[in-house]
Amino acid sequence: MTSIEPAHRAVPASEGEREQMEAAFRAALKQLPKNTGFPHDVRELARPLFEVGWISGVRTGHTGPALANVPLPPHTFVTALSNLTAALHADSGPSIGQLVSYHGSQQCCHGRYWVTRIERELDRQGRESTLYRLSEYRNGAFVTALTGVHTWSVTALPQHWQPEGN
Repeated sequence: MTSIEPAHRAVPASEGEREQMEAAFRAALKQLPKNTGFPHDVRELARPLFEVGWISGVRTGHTGPALANVPLPPHTFVTALSNLTAALHADSGPSIGQLVSYHGSQQCCHGRYWVTRIERELDRQGRESTLYRLSEYRNGAFVTALTGVHTWSVTALPQHWQPEGN
């Protein structure tokens, strides 16, 4: 049986490994279809994950020789994954059944509504747009009040699905 303990101490990425990774990352970006249109911040979120994968591959002998069998420090993985997790949860917006405050361009409609539909689409440049249907709860049923509401026009309130008390 082999030990699960590494045979070598963890060593941060070397300058050579980082240079290899950068060249490989640029090459990978060039392979993407031209209309992908990933924004700069998305590419920067992908960079640490690519780096971890690339350097791990180098060190296990899958991408060429360099510090073979030398593990990366654990914080390298934690940093890469925590940045991605934070980005994924940063702007998830309200969910269906959530009470929101509408403060959009239709000032006469400002107030509290329930999210009863969420539509997400990709435009031609690959950017996601999210639109909400907002409803009032009257006489035991939802009645649509606003459609096509943009993310920036609503603020999620801490309450979730409880229209009986509304």
